[in-house]
Amino acid sequence: MGNINTVTTQDSLDDVVTIETLHAAHPDLFTKPQISWLLKTRHINGLSHLGAVLKISRKLYIKKSLFVNWFLEQKASDS
Repeated sequence: MGNINTVTTQDSLDDVVTIETLHAAHPDLFTKPQISWLLKTRHINGLSHLGAVLKISRKLYIKKSLFVNWFLEQKASDS
């Protein structure tokens, strides 16, 4: 039999959340439509490139640690 890879903290299923779970955990920061929009535009805003969004059977999941890092790196524009 082959070796079974151990799951690292970064790759843990505990780090994967749904839109509903993220919203429920942080309702003061994110609305469900806002999260949906961020996921819909993931190819433009960089979330896709980071690997922060998983698409499985037409459902989108969020790798919370990567999403939070992306969120904290956003800067307000002067316009």
